[in-house]
Amino acid sequence: MSDSIRGRIEQAIKAVSGVLGAIVLVALAGSAAQEPEFLVPAGARLRVEFDSAVGTAISRVNDGVEVHLLKPVEAEGREVLAVGTILTGRVLAVRKGDKHTKTYAMIRLGFTRVTLPDGRTLPLQASLADLGVSEYVDSEGAASTVPPTKGGDIAVPVTTGAAGAGIGGIAGGAKGAGIGAGVGAGIGILADLAAHSLQWDDFTLKRGRKAWLRLDTDLSVSLATREPALKSDKPGRE
Repeated sequence: MSDSIRGRIEQAIKAVSGVLGAIVLVALAGSAAQEPEFLVPAGARLRVEFDSAVGTAISRVNDGVEVHLLKPVEAEGREVLAVGTILTGRVLAVRKGDKHTKTYAMIRLGFTRVTLPDGRTLPLQASLADLGVSEYVDSEGAASTVPPTKGGDIAVPVTTGAAGAGIGGIAGGAKGAGIGAGVGAGIGILADLAAHSLQWDDFTLKRGRKAWLRLDTDLSVSLATREPALKSDKPGRE
């Protein structure tokens, strides 16, 4: 066999090998693209803990904020976001409290990225939903020291006077009930003044603070994002 013929055969083999390799790569890519995706719907609540502190007196717009999941998130019966998943975002708006100008403290956070325990990241949109009893959160995710009502006033329990009357009644019948009602009213006034004084105070969401977030848009998670992480090559780790 001449060298020229042998050379042509080798070139043909290389060409075929290249085509086959390309077909295999395309097939693998198609397989990855067809992996099932699981949808976490907008409105889903995420139980989180703050890994960084933010506050009305210490934060500025665009400062970063980080939290991690305390409870796994499931979709279609499958766990798609594990405990420890990290969500990062930034401060969208912040305002310091000022009792002289009657300005109540407020901070709004927006979360835009989720980092899975294996290091993979996904975009998302989430905001604060609930902080418990100390601060309030409105429908747009703004945290403040006043409840989200039209009037903006802090709600004061209306049972203080009745409770005082009950205590006075136990102590001294009808007369005691009248005195107790007066005491209860006084307690109500003090509570009202204290509440309106506290509403101007700045507050901090410290590291370790627990909260609920709300997904503002659907989040799609595929199985590909849940593959085991590769072994680290960093020194000192095995």
